[in-house]
Amino acid sequence: MKVSHWLIPLALATAWPIQSLQAQTQEASTQAPKLVVSIVVDQMRADYLTRFEDLYTGGIQTLMSEGESFINAHYSHAPTYTGPGHATIYTGTDPRFHGIIANDWYDASLKRSVYCVEDDQVTPVGSSSDAHRRSPKNIRSTTWTDELEWATQGKAKVIAFSIKDRGAICAAGHYGDAAYWIDSDAGFVTSSHYMDDLPKWMMRFNRSNAPSSYMTGSWDRLLDVSHYDALAGPDQSDFERVPKGAKSAAFPYDLKAMQSAYNGAFKSTPAGNTLLVDAALVAVKAEGLGQDDITDVLAISFSATDYLGHAMGPRSQEVMDMYLRLDLDLKHLFESLDLLVGKGNYLVTFTADHGASDNPMQAKADGFPAELWAPADLEAELRVLMHQAGIDNDKVLNLSNDQIYLSSREQNLAVAVRNAILGHPAIAEAWTWEEIRLSPDPYAQLRRNGSDKRSGQVFYALKPGHLAYGPTGTTHGSGYHYDSHVPLIFMGKAFNPQAMHNERAYIRDMAPTLSKVIGIASPSACTGNPLWVSPANK
Repeated sequence: MKVSHWLIPLALATAWPIQSLQAQTQEASTQAPKLVVSIVVDQMRADYLTRFEDLYTGGIQTLMSEGESFINAHYSHAPTYTGPGHATIYTGTDPRFHGIIANDWYDASLKRSVYCVEDDQVTPVGSSSDAHRRSPKNIRSTTWTDELEWATQGKAKVIAFSIKDRGAICAAGHYGDAAYWIDSDAGFVTSSHYMDDLPKWMMRFNRSNAPSSYMTGSWDRLLDVSHYDALAGPDQSDFERVPKGAKSAAFPYDLKAMQSAYNGAFKSTPAGNTLLVDAALVAVKAEGLGQDDITDVLAISFSATDYLGHAMGPRSQEVMDMYLRLDLDLKHLFESLDLLVGKGNYLVTFTADHGASDNPMQAKADGFPAELWAPADLEAELRVLMHQAGIDNDKVLNLSNDQIYLSSREQNLAVAVRNAILGHPAIAEAWTWEEIRLSPDPYAQLRRNGSDKRSGQVFYALKPGHLAYGPTGTTHGSGYHYDSHVPLIFMGKAFNPQAMHNERAYIRDMAPTLSKVIGIASPSACTGNPLWVSPANK
């Protein structure tokens, strides 16, 4: 199906910059890697690098010792979710331009919620489930992987893997060769946007490496319990939710029993990460990635960290252990690529799509003034405040993503709603659509960068540390430091080993940085700036 992708969607063609049209061939660069390995770790807070630093012995340790690190890297938009984060990584711009304003958003014209990668015009491949009717049609910019395909006339190979569809699709972009995500029963699947049938090597992999085959034995701590007690606290607390399929929220876990109780249980265990690495390495061999002078791309988005993080929170021993085991999975990945592609012939980028908050009740128990609000209760209480201010309920269409959708864009109505909800103790600040367009307030600017015409008419921010969520585990989505601050490391010939930058950098800067190193045009809607690149590549 790759040839048909050269028929440019009208929405992209009309926005395509002249420089992109001119960049039909990849610029010669002695530093251009044979393979770019783009790694995204879902829900990885930046402090996970330093918190567990002394215990990393594998791939994460390699990245920290051999890579160039930007230790003050942040997202420049809110809300901070998986879809917007991945789209920003690959388009080099914020949701206001790339169009993925949330994982799901309310569409007033359709009067329903829209999923970020839904597409009823494509068909599932590898499964018959309509849940896999997915494509990048809602991404309104090219990605740097798209620009690589254009610059090489489709000769570059771009292959992306994730447990989540949106994690793979945002990486493969519009013109990539393949985006593979997981169906708990069928294994890796895709859609007709990318191909008509799964390749034979993938069908063989699905037969021999079913997700359930990874769920055997026991999952216990990798290291002595003393390390976990020191860095994560006790194994079991009132603030952790039992992972799906498990009988308790404490080590050890019977993996086979978990999978028998819930066939998606692998998603929240280290097995989900190992499965992705195994599939990615098979793809490198089968597709011949990194075997010529044209740069190829292998993108991997590790989702298990997010599934487990939502259940257990950042202070859990399980989350700590998953990162220690991901460290070993990445060691296996890098050592295998050294053999398959050649050490020094590939470039690695390492980041996350968002961070995560502490559990408010756990923070409150420690003396921090945090609060937890059940989402339905918070919405009901905000509606009461609006009703008390004389705003009819039928004028309030939807509350989602910390936004309020109104029946009209009348400014007086939006101001009345803003003033009303500021009376709620959870609300730190609120803005109208007009205010986020004009305000110099940095938190208002985060909302402006995270929204477009399809967004609501009123925006609000909960107080720091406050969540609209259940009593256990955690979530993300705010513009606060714990959600916006993520790792950012580049490793390869174009970068300086062990160099560490303290200045603030933005994740939207990743795409233009890679574009500069590879020698291609930046994505069509790119607003990021290239980060420092060694003199050989300037």
